[in-house]
Amino acid sequence: MFDRIWLTYKQQRFETLAVAVMCLGAAAWALLASWHLNSVGVPASCLVDGGVPYWNGPSNASWIPGACQLPSQRFTDALTSLDVGIASSLGDVLPFFVGIAMGAPLVARELEQGTAPLSWSLAGARWKWLAGRILAALLLIVPLLLIAGLAADVLRGAQAPGTDPHASFHYFTSRGVFLVLWGVAALMGSVALGALFGRTMPVVVVALIVCLFARATWEPLTDAYVLRGMTVLQMPGASSPGELLVYESSGLYLDGKPWQGDLDAWWNAHTTCTLTDGAESCVGPSYPGPQLAWYVVTGDHYWQVVALESAIMLAGSAALGALALFWVGRRRPY
Repeated sequence: MFDRIWLTYKQQRFETLAVAVMCLGAAAWALLASWHLNSVGVPASCLVDGGVPYWNGPSNASWIPGACQLPSQRFTDALTSLDVGIASSLGDVLPFFVGIAMGAPLVARELEQGTAPLSWSLAGARWKWLAGRILAALLLIVPLLLIAGLAADVLRGAQAPGTDPHASFHYFTSRGVFLVLWGVAALMGSVALGALFGRTMPVVVVALIVCLFARATWEPLTDAYVLRGMTVLQMPGASSPGELLVYESSGLYLDGKPWQGDLDAWWNAHTTCTLTDGAESCVGPSYPGPQLAWYVVTGDHYWQVVALESAIMLAGSAALGALALFWVGRRRPY
């Protein structure tokens, strides 16, 4: 088995090196961006709701204490800098690059080059041959993506000092263990497509399209069908650190209670108009009126949500791997 794993790395030496460089480079970049943010040194007394007040020029300086204005400005400049922006976005593309780069040629290249029959005969069974190659890919990408994911968690903690990244749903599917899960899913999907198509380039194109679709629809679908049972109703104006907004309520709430009525009539009744020098000026109520509430998952359910979504993604990856093993066992060697 060790010889088969080592042979896989030798046959895909370019992909192996590219994946290692990308993952370690992304991790180093995220840690460097974290150092850039932490070097600002924002005092703990300046944190608001677990984060640094966003500096938007003198126009919003009135609600930021004077001692916090300069640190807030410097932190905002660092947060919106190019290096931090790029490091933050790597989690959205890195696992798919890694999974497709390793998975697309795993089967398709052997079929393209006509070496599959020889490899199958030497392995003794087609499923053993493919299982060994998949294991080799997993042993490579899982630890590398885990390193990159942990670095992305560190970056997220630096972007919101005072907030535990493991109790916050902000960008949680683009960091941490999700980088490993996305990478494994992309790998298994690419291997299955390689077994079906037998050509590397079509596999890459189709895998990219499927991965983009899966990434774009994952959170809306899980919010709609998986996480609804874990939500609690959040009253208008209330918030909790790291919450995940799932869906809005069907009715309006006022002072923490359900409210029904004509919204325009309520505002007209609570608006005072005066006539001064022939000009009418109106002042509305000093507090928010009837508003929509939200159903949210609070940050203390972070690990429950991660475990649930991880189980779904691992089950899907296992199904794709089983499809690849089945199809390799029955397809013709060309």
